[in-house]
Amino acid sequence: MIYFLHGPDTYRSRQKLREIAREFQKKAGESAGVVRVDACERPAAVYDLGRTASLFSPKELVVIENAAATDHAAQEYLARRLKEWATSRDLIVVFWEGEVKAKAGLAGAIVQAARKSQEFKTLPLAGLSRWLDSAAAERKIRLSAQDQEVLIAKYGPDLWALSNELDKVAAGWAIGDEVREEEKMWSFTDAYVEHPRRAFRPLAHLLASGYEPIYLLGALASSLRTLALVWWGVRRGRLTTVTRSLHPFVVRKNAEVAKRVAADSLRQLFERLITADIEQKTGRLSPPLPLVKLVLRRRPPA
Repeated sequence: MIYFLHGPDTYRSRQKLREIAREFQKKAGESAGVVRVDACERPAAVYDLGRTASLFSPKELVVIENAAATDHAAQEYLARRLKEWATSRDLIVVFWEGEVKAKAGLAGAIVQAARKSQEFKTLPLAGLSRWLDSAAAERKIRLSAQDQEVLIAKYGPDLWALSNELDKVAAGWAIGDEVREEEKMWSFTDAYVEHPRRAFRPLAHLLASGYEPIYLLGALASSLRTLALVWWGVRRGRLTTVTRSLHPFVVRKNAEVAKRVAADSLRQLFERLITADIEQKTGRLSPPLPLVKLVLRRRPPA
């Protein structure tokens, strides 16, 4: 029997993989064999899979990860074994992949042979909200609508990061603290995009609070990348498509700015940020001078 789990949402696909392993051992017993192989890291190991059963149980579960990225010879071998594994009663083979073209090459052959193939796509905004409700309930914590907005705005569909934040909340961490810190950061990054010189005061507050200059440059880079994505979406008429993983508030805020920013102006903002990054990382200027120089320069003409 063959299962195929794949898709960009590796958090949920890993959860499903663990569920299959638990269910297998529940039915077959703790003595049943479970073998895991990363075919990309250990291509030679795939040739021994499914050849020998456990001494204590005829049942065996084999998990093969990243088979579509392993070498050509190993892929050909796996393709030849698919028919036999698909009809086996004692052997369960689970192929696990990240984002992959499920209709091409070995992945396509696995889809055809698999008893069940499941793709885990990135969750849209509504799905993220439902996932947060469910994950919070499992941890016996309650999230307000504002808490959800903060988490989604910061981490988007990254369920690994969201899960980590929920664990912190369960341990006593308050999302309200994060809100206040986020507001300070937004004050700085928003001012830089609109009127760089107005960013000096919030920059001074952040530096006084202990933020590292390299972190603040990274925050500016992230803010500019988001603006560039929205800018492109607005002008191409594809805003909804390209910003599907962003919070609506972030999209609306950047869309207003994007309408007022010309391509040359946006490019110069990036060029100046790159210059500041190089100045800081090479030691040409001591931190935080590259940041101070960046925000005190005149804004490129719109």
